[in-house]
Amino acid sequence: MKIRRFVANDMQEALAKVKSVMGNDAIILQTRRFREGGLLGLFGHYMVEVTAAVDEDVRPPKPQANLSVPPVNAIASAASKTAVEMDVKKEINELKALLGEMLDDLENSTATAITYPKNFQRIYKILIENEVEEKLARKIISDALESITPSLWQDYDEISRTVAKLIVERIRTRPIVFKKGNEKKRIALVGPTGVGKTTTIAKLAAIFAILEKKRVALATVDTYRIAAVDQLKTYADIISVPLEVAYTPGELEDALKKHQDKDLILIDTAGRSPLNELQMTELKSFLEPCSDVEIFLVLGATTKYADLMETVMRFSQLPIKQLVFTKLDETQHYGAILNIVSKTRKAVAYITTGQNVPDDIEVPDPDKIAKLLLQVSKR
Repeated sequence: MKIRRFVANDMQEALAKVKSVMGNDAIILQTRRFREGGLLGLFGHYMVEVTAAVDEDVRPPKPQANLSVPPVNAIASAASKTAVEMDVKKEINELKALLGEMLDDLENSTATAITYPKNFQRIYKILIENEVEEKLARKIISDALESITPSLWQDYDEISRTVAKLIVERIRTRPIVFKKGNEKKRIALVGPTGVGKTTTIAKLAAIFAILEKKRVALATVDTYRIAAVDQLKTYADIISVPLEVAYTPGELEDALKKHQDKDLILIDTAGRSPLNELQMTELKSFLEPCSDVEIFLVLGATTKYADLMETVMRFSQLPIKQLVFTKLDETQHYGAILNIVSKTRKAVAYITTGQNVPDDIEVPDPDKIAKLLLQVSKR
């Protein structure tokens, strides 16, 4: 049995080296990722190390022009093989087919194709179908490859559990929580037109006023649409909480002072086009003087990823605290949530799944989101 170590920039390059030097009968014994170069281990670049083995009874591949083939060791007799060597040979026989399939895929792929072992490739395609950003999907699969021993690469359930865990690690949740009995919360919901800010505020008001028994007040600076004020007033009357309408930044400050005894004040804002600088400046003029107001950015789960990123970038002029995703009931693809939280590193406060007040809102469950992202698309 011959064992060799290969170092490369990535897994694909390493596997290509294995095939070139040791042939299709080689198997992977171990993989690891390490940092090379830099100062005292810092600022270096990541490399991949693959340890491969091949039975010496198998004819080695023909040497190629730019590759050096190590000297052939003398073949030990079968009788002198140790128990450890016998175990390794058994593993070689079990994994030959797997490595052969991987290397054949590498050989047949184009320069830009992404090729992984079969079950990893299957999960990668599911992530892409669920609209996970390609770069992020590759990162998750690469991390899974490095954390799972090669002997388990044919275990789809183990790979799926590992990928789900990697997804969960990327999703943080942070709903509205009162840590102290006398703690006050002032929350403003901002976001583009049509994502459901007003309905979301009504749901939160009902939950905290009726279920949590908190003293709640509502305020709105959305004076552009009469219907929006009327809608929020209707909700306020049903829930029995006061509503203040502010036409100027000063009036919003006055409303907050008026209700300073309230545990929670929820502030509705007009839908703003993130591309309209004048509207964004006006929104900032209302919220910047209110230093104790936490700002939640509301995003629609049905919105294209590129448009979501544009919205996040424009609204980042404000100190966004958390995210809220709406309209999850209107899509079968949940990659937008993972994409945005991975990019922004912001926690998700709530998700909404319909128009019913107050039922269709919940604190997101990262395990549930991971499960949804690993479901086969039903297009």
